Amino acid sequence: MSTEETLKALKTALSMRAPYVSGTCSVTADDFIMYYGPEGDASRINLSKATPGQLKALSDSCEAATFGVDQKDVLDESYRKAGKMDVSNFASNFSLARTGIMEHVRSQLLEEDAQVQVELYKLNVYGKHSFFKAHKDTPRGENMFGSLVVVFPSKHIGGALLLRHEGEEWSFDAAKELSQCTDPSESVGFVAFYSDVEHEVAVVESGYRITLTYNLYYASDPTPQKSFGIRQDASLPGEAEFKVAFQKLLNDTAVLPEGGLLGFGLQHEYPVNERTRISDLLCNLKGSDAVVRRVCEQLSLAAELKFIYKDDDGGPSMLSSRFIDLSRSCEVEDLKDELRGRGGITICDQTPGHIEDMEYDGDVAVYWLNELTDTTCMKGMFVAHGNEASLEHYYASICLIVKVGHPGENRVLNVNG
Repeated sequence: MSTEETLKALKTALSMRAPYVSGTCSVTADDFIMYYGPEGDASRINLSKATPGQLKALSDSCEAATFGVDQKDVLDESYRKAGKMDVSNFASNFSLARTGIMEHVRSQLLEEDAQVQVELYKLNVYGKHSFFKAHKDTPRGENMFGSLVVVFPSKHIGGALLLRHEGEEWSFDAAKELSQCTDPSESVGFVAFYSDVEHEVAVVESGYRITLTYNLYYASDPTPQKSFGIRQDASLPGEAEFKVAFQKLLNDTAVLPEGGLLGFGLQHEYPVNERTRISDLLCNLKGSDAVVRRVCEQLSLAAELKFIYKDDDGGPSMLSSRFIDLSRSCEVEDLKDELRGRGGITICDQTPGHIEDMEYDGDVAVYWLNELTDTTCMKGMFVAHGNEASLEHYYASICLIVKVGHPGENRVLNVNG
């Protein structure tokens, strides 16, 4: 297999790791009971046996649903038409912990030892002609990584959830999935996805689509629940295939024949600011990013997160372990020299078609296995030196870096930038 074919296989393997997990789960009869309405005048509904009239009453009790724009809640029914009810106005007997859904979600979306804190966020009702156009969820905290939507078996047609990420699209039609269960009235549908996944709710053609939405946060020590009664709609492969392709690449004499760094652009977005220690993000990587880190660990290679600064042409030029803040510097004459003087390391692209010459002692070669992305990026500013001082900006993207020796060797990463 040629180097080009190996790289293609590696990229294909990473794309196999979907940024969501979905399926159906059998639950108890008590899980479908819900109480809602003002204090002293609450109504009761069984969401597995509710009549159209009862579902309409629930829908009529909801407020018009808003959506987040620039940290504000906006009401615009040309973009989102649905009902919502805050947690203070309803009480559901549905026990997420008892179903084991979250342990299943955790095992599919996060690292093996990562744990999750779950927060019930909203009840939503999508009646006939309801919809929600493409959007991304607004994170409710720095440690929020995704959302879980539980769909009850109220009869409806349409309302599929469409998910998009990195040019790929998936669809989860809970109504169709539930119809394939042995007893749809004893099951719920569920779908969990990362916060940076764009998604939309297709138009509901008839009936009522009733959902509970949960915010998912990284947590230190919740108690995992055993997963049972869950029927997945699809497997999420990728890790084994990536490992095979990666091992072939490590032994390829055409890839960094003198050793150097392998670079992976992150495929998911992570919350960072000037106080963030990016090393702390390693255990919270998502999807294909987590696959890279885990496989490197299995092969005794240390993958580390690094800041990559771009040159004037937009290409990668410098590397560091922390974000280099130049906002308090005096006038900067040369950005690369300033970054180098503050611990930055010059990197030279060795990817076929982009090979650069080494200019300085200490320069390191980087072979990019996929494109450097701007999904997680920091922006800085500095005062540029010139006839007249001006305020300029620079950008640093976070990526995964792995140090390797000569082909066939594996060495632990020791980049001190």
